[in-house]
Amino acid sequence: MLVNHHGEDHSIDLDSGIDLSIPNRFDGKHPIFYGASAPSIKPVELGEFIGDVSQGGSCNVKIASLNIHCTGTHTECVSHINNSGTLITEVCPNGFLFSQLITVSTNKMRESNESYHVNCENELVISVKSIEDKLKENIPVLIIRTIPNDSSKMNRNYDENPAPFLTHDTVDFILEMGVQHLLVDLPSIDKADDGGQLGNHHRFFKQGKTISELLYIPDPVKDGEGFLQIQIPNWGLDAAPSRPVFYPV
Repeated sequence: MLVNHHGEDHSIDLDSGIDLSIPNRFDGKHPIFYGASAPSIKPVELGEFIGDVSQGGSCNVKIASLNIHCTGTHTECVSHINNSGTLITEVCPNGFLFSQLITVSTNKMRESNESYHVNCENELVISVKSIEDKLKENIPVLIIRTIPNDSSKMNRNYDENPAPFLTHDTVDFILEMGVQHLLVDLPSIDKADDGGQLGNHHRFFKQGKTISELLYIPDPVKDGEGFLQIQIPNWGLDAAPSRPVFYPV
């Protein structure tokens, strides 16, 4: 398939897409963030009908319950932090977007000389220094993989093992470089216990369109440019579970 970016045609193999998502699972194997309950399912019960063939029902009809923002890969928009009523389906891009994947290390906040809205001197952060020599200008989609990186991110308890987050300076730099859609393998671009301020979210959504969090990007996927498709269900909410698929070029 040919995809055009800035007047240049790129060939992508639709069978070579790499799934960067952590699924919302219903067997207990999922990340834990902000004390979220595990995703759960139960059969519909209506009169004598039960939506579970293992219990004698004629078909399976289940009710699913999940915390979109805390138990698997998801994509969110500005109405996550305000009452604008913007739907994720209105701003999540369709088709294939030119993107860049970078791998970054973290450092202690006190070593960065950068800013954040609450005290976090001893916390690990993604600073401008860690991305400024890697990020190219005017690429609309940025995918960030943090190191160390391993499959424990698929079911890590982030309440017990707090994750790094971005400094304000890093968010500002990302926006200055033209990023509109930001994807990270972290539970949040903000510090979890920032008093509910979500300062980085507010900064990003002044210009940016979507943030995707809780990705898992396997090590064999090399840094570089490619095309990204963010697959979401047609939900009328501020966010939706998502499946980012990366096509390297």
